[in-house]
Amino acid sequence: MKEDKYQFPIIARWVVSTIIILLVLYGVWYFRFLVVCIAIAIVLSFIARPLMQLLAKVSYKQFSIGNIPSTIITITILVSTIFLIIYTLVPMIISQAMSFANIDIYQIADYYAGPIKSFETFLYKYKIMATNTNLETLISNKILNMFQMFQINDIADILLSFGTSIIMGSFIIIFITFFLIKDAHLLYNFAMGITPDKYMEEVNRVITNTRSLISRYFIGISIEILLMISLFSIGFYFVGFSNVILVATICGTMVILPYIGVIIGGFMGLIITITGALSINPSVDILPIILHFLIVFGIVKIIDDFILQPFIYSKSVKAHPLEIFLIIIMAGEIGGVIGMILAIPTYTFLRIIAKEFFYQWKIVQTMTKDI
Repeated sequence: MKEDKYQFPIIARWVVSTIIILLVLYGVWYFRFLVVCIAIAIVLSFIARPLMQLLAKVSYKQFSIGNIPSTIITITILVSTIFLIIYTLVPMIISQAMSFANIDIYQIADYYAGPIKSFETFLYKYKIMATNTNLETLISNKILNMFQMFQINDIADILLSFGTSIIMGSFIIIFITFFLIKDAHLLYNFAMGITPDKYMEEVNRVITNTRSLISRYFIGISIEILLMISLFSIGFYFVGFSNVILVATICGTMVILPYIGVIIGGFMGLIITITGALSINPSVDILPIILHFLIVFGIVKIIDDFILQPFIYSKSVKAHPLEIFLIIIMAGEIGGVIGMILAIPTYTFLRIIAKEFFYQWKIVQTMTKDI
C-alpha cells in the first residue's frame, strides 16, 4: 500500500490543531462585534422561524405566499415589534431620568431627618456603626452618587458615542437574520461541510436536536417575559403606581437571567418607583410604596417560580429545574451576567453533544435520557 505523503506525524497534528484553535479564538475575540451580531441574529432566527414556517404554509387554492415573501413579512413583523418597544420605552426612560434630575435630595433629607436620627442612635447604641459617622450625610452622598449615573447629559453622550455602532449592528443583525430565516439549512450546510465523514450522522442529529430545543427555549423565554411584564403591569396599576409600563418591563425583562434576574429587576424597579414618587412629592411616605411593591412582586415571583419557570425550562430544554438552577449559579461564577444568560443554551448544546458522542457513559445516559 502506497504511503500517503501528506500524512502528518501525531505530534505535528497536535501542534497544527492547537495553532488552528488559537487562531480561531483570536479571530472570535478580534471580530467580537461581528460575533455578537451573528449570535443575536441566530437567536432572532430561532424565535422567528416558526412564524415564517406558518406563513409559508398559508395557501388559498393555487396561491401560496412562498419562501421569500414569508421571510420578508416575518422580518418586517420582527423589526416593527422591536421598533414599537423602543418607541414606547424611550420616552418613559427620558421622563424617568428627568424625574431623577429634579429630585431635591436635601428636602427629602430634612423630611426624614427624625427617623434617620433615631436609626443612627440605634446603630451607635449597639456599636453597629462608628460614632464619628453621620448617617444622614452618608445616605445623602450615596443617593447623590447613584443619581449621577442617570444624568441626562451622560445618557445622551453614551447614546451618541454608541450611535454608529448601534445603527451598523442593527443593519448587520437584520441582514444576517433575513438569510438565516430564508435559508433554514444555511448553518446546517456549513456545519456538515466542516465535519469529517465518519461523524456525519452524529453531527446531523446534534444539529437537528439543538435547533429544536434551543428554538423552543428562546420562544419559551420570550413568552415568559411577555407574561411577567403583563402580570407586573396589572399588579402595579391596581396599587396605583406611576410609570407602570417601564417598571414592569424592567422587572419582567430581567427574567432572561433565570431564577435570579427577576430579583435584580425587582430591586431596580423598586428604586425607580420610589424615586418617581419622591420627584413628585419629596414628603411622601415611602413605606406604603415599598410594601405595595413587595406584595405585587412577591405574588408575581411565586407565579414565576412555581408555574412559569419550571414549565418553560423543564419542557423547553428537557432538564430538571434543580439541574438548571445549579448550572445557572456555576455559569454566573464563571462568566458573570453574560455567563448566566448563555448558561441554559450552552448546557443544552453540550448535553446533546454528550448524548451523541459519549452515550456509553452511565452519567451521560442519566442526564440526557429525556432528549
